[in-house]
Amino acid sequence: MSLDNLTDCAMDVSDAFSKLREKVLSYEGGNELERTEGLNLINTTNLAFFDKFQISELFRLKGSFLIYLGGRSKANQLYCRAIQICPSYSKAWVSWGGLCASLGYEIEQEGKAKARGDSSQEIIAATAKKAGQYLAQGMGCYLEAIKWDTHELNRLLLPKCLWMLATDMDSEGVLCQTLDTRGVGLPPWVWLPWVSQLLTSLYRAEGKVAKNILGRIVAAHPQSLYFALRSFYLERRDIERASDSNSGSSSKQDHHSPSAAVGYAEVLMSTLRRAHPTLWASLEGILEELIVRFRPSPEEEFLATIAALLQRAETQLENQKYTSSATDEKSKQGDDAALASFEKTLRRVSTKFFRTHENIDIKTEDDRGKKVLDFVRRYKDKFERDFHIDGGDGDGRRQNRDSVDSGDDKEQRDSPEVAAGASATLKDGPVSKATEGTSLNDVHARLKKWKRSLERDISMSPQSFPLQQVSPPLSFFASEAPDLWPGACDANLAKGDSADDGDSNSRSSTNGTSVSAASTAAQMVAAAAAREGVGSHAGGGMAAVEIPGQYAPYQATALDSKPHPELHAKLIRFKSSVEISKRKYQLFRRLGMIGSDGRTHKFLLQFAIPYWTRSDERTAQFQYVSNAFMRKDPIAARKNISLQPTAVIAVAQRLRMTADHTSNRSIDDVYDSFCQDIGRDSQAASDYFHSEVVRLLGTKGESSEETHVPKKTIEKEVKLQVYEKICKDFVEADILLHYTQTSLGTPERSYQFRQSFSRHVAVNSLLQYAFAVVERTPARFIFNMLTGEMVSSDFRCDYNNQGFLEGAMLPYRMTRNIQQLIGPFLLQGLFIPSMGHAASAICEHNEDIPTLLCLLLRDDIVNWYTSKSSPRSDAKTRELEGQLMDRILKNSGLVHNRLKECAPSRAKQDGVDLNDKQPIDKRVRELFLKSTQPERLCMMPHGYEPWL
Repeated sequence: MSLDNLTDCAMDVSDAFSKLREKVLSYEGGNELERTEGLNLINTTNLAFFDKFQISELFRLKGSFLIYLGGRSKANQLYCRAIQICPSYSKAWVSWGGLCASLGYEIEQEGKAKARGDSSQEIIAATAKKAGQYLAQGMGCYLEAIKWDTHELNRLLLPKCLWMLATDMDSEGVLCQTLDTRGVGLPPWVWLPWVSQLLTSLYRAEGKVAKNILGRIVAAHPQSLYFALRSFYLERRDIERASDSNSGSSSKQDHHSPSAAVGYAEVLMSTLRRAHPTLWASLEGILEELIVRFRPSPEEEFLATIAALLQRAETQLENQKYTSSATDEKSKQGDDAALASFEKTLRRVSTKFFRTHENIDIKTEDDRGKKVLDFVRRYKDKFERDFHIDGGDGDGRRQNRDSVDSGDDKEQRDSPEVAAGASATLKDGPVSKATEGTSLNDVHARLKKWKRSLERDISMSPQSFPLQQVSPPLSFFASEAPDLWPGACDANLAKGDSADDGDSNSRSSTNGTSVSAASTAAQMVAAAAAREGVGSHAGGGMAAVEIPGQYAPYQATALDSKPHPELHAKLIRFKSSVEISKRKYQLFRRLGMIGSDGRTHKFLLQFAIPYWTRSDERTAQFQYVSNAFMRKDPIAARKNISLQPTAVIAVAQRLRMTADHTSNRSIDDVYDSFCQDIGRDSQAASDYFHSEVVRLLGTKGESSEETHVPKKTIEKEVKLQVYEKICKDFVEADILLHYTQTSLGTPERSYQFRQSFSRHVAVNSLLQYAFAVVERTPARFIFNMLTGEMVSSDFRCDYNNQGFLEGAMLPYRMTRNIQQLIGPFLLQGLFIPSMGHAASAICEHNEDIPTLLCLLLRDDIVNWYTSKSSPRSDAKTRELEGQLMDRILKNSGLVHNRLKECAPSRAKQDGVDLNDKQPIDKRVRELFLKSTQPERLCMMPHGYEPWL
């Protein structure tokens, strides 16, 4: 039915306004003539019948039409008029802020163009000042919109405000002042998803403003900030100490009080400790036990290091065999340098694991010390004899701080410690000549022997052990959560009830009695909660320890609103046993926390460098925002396309807790279980691929010089041949499918799981492609057997040496077993459409995505860069951000373009030829074909295991 057929005579005013608004909006997406008609429709409307909200909306729509028609100055006046009519109308504030921000960014680009030209410094400074004023006005409008309406989409304007602060650079300018004055009116909980950005802002120009915001969060929701704040404080404190020690005694006169970031973080920590002493003592006691008692054993750390060195040796051996026919001097020098690099790295490994403990007097009652001494006695002599490491350890002791750290796969090979060992030269210290005559093949064979030996020793570890055995304090921990209800700890609610109680005489006796009783009960509960927090802010000061991970961005649900700490699951006690989970050369402790909700919340204790933890936090933030966009999109919501962020809690600088479930499985777990059932070595395919590729490359490399065949062509032919051989004779294609069917039992449950799995893999694959996440090895492809959800931990971008996101050979992981599990019908009918719908839902908010990507990728590339270099002070970190700004903008533009190209194109909007027979999701199908091509799969590193 057309809107014109609806008569206005018998229509309510609100219905008449809805009809008028829908009719006006129908002209918004048209050409200039249609938009002019929509503007005329508003101008000819009698506004006398509408209330202030409706009149403000009409003025806002009129301003939007004028922007499209080129009248931005008049639009600015109309937005101002809309705000004057109704100051509490948030949509008018958002539209006005968008106009001011766009003007500010345009003037900023003009200033950059003038800076590249011959303009004077006065003109450039005036342009920058004008741009800052427009951006400050836009920020003020955004903050006012959030103040009047804390709707989910309004709160997503906060990343825009935080990114605008980059304009102030090294001085606290008008933008910082705007955030300080306008941000006071916002409730603290709206900042919870962006706590990590507020913490990194402590060492920038806006540090003082960020400290004030974090202080309000400390008062209202201390447990949402405690873990991140503590980890950040310890990390920045150690960086400052390292910077001071590296500066040397010659610069002692330049040393001053702690840096701004450390000082602000220390103030916040002191505030939290004073406001919540009981809670602070409980959390500190728990964390101390986790850090000290749950460290991996020396054998586990040693195995992770040997696995990383073996991976590096295989890569270098493959390159060496590929160029074995070359007789030039440069090739021989390269081989000698690689062998010398391994020798130096192995010396450092020996120093770290053996020589630093051999002369230490360990107390007999120290269990950790006993295990370390036993480890040294068992492995030291064998290791040094196998790798011909002499007794001199002067260079090794000096370089112990830079020795190889535990980890896995590419992150270990690219870590600062391994990189330092690989690039070190022989002149850095004494080098043993005992390895003369040893080839890289010998080193590789010995590393493989050590890896298998350590795996055999570690495999004898029990699958679980009593908690009392490793940590008696945690086993004795017990608490009782108070019985509270929503709003019971809200001070404002208690005051409102008290005020109403004063007027209860004017009401009926029944109502007065009930209101009085409710008010008295609320006041008593609020007083009890305040006493538990020792006089702290009501609502957030309860002494009961909460289960971690219950605040945004880790809770991405449809009920995304103000958190209610009184309803959160509280920690009652710890599970009596600690489970052991093995994933790719590492054993993780799975700790169970029994909550007041009756559930057992399980967390994996993982040792990882700070960059990995920060990267997972940013992944959860983007998934949180993307989930909000998909909930608002009708098609994505109808198809139940969603994301569930994985909670990653920073316990210390190199220790984190990752939310886990007993039903989580990785492809590597499924394949290992399959191999154990049939008596097959799970590493046989990987070993065969490496050895066969090296053998064939060495054989065909000699003939390539005679036939003049390109080396890349020979390499692809060899790897494709070996890959097809493995797929045919070593690894079946239905392992995942058979495992899920056996585990789930009924066909109905299996089909329901495959549907959910297809949707979650589609969204996960979209993010893999957009952010260039290529290290999705079988151990990192984790899914839940009950819900089909994907676990997105270890989801890191892949940068090249210049800091740009690389275009991967494979857009995302879609190997044979994953294809068989989803099935051909779900691949074409659910996986590909879900991937396109998810991209379309995200790209519908083109105005919000660019700034969000810039904000997240700025912190990501800075942390990635600092993880591979020496510690930097606050000033040097700010200088590094300025140097990386071009890379940040290019990377964010690349991610945004990849998301847009995956969204289904529309003929009218995208200029697609109507006669074109190509599907609208053509790009998504192209990416699927690239991800499943054997010619591309075989070129991936053998650690990727593309045959699974």
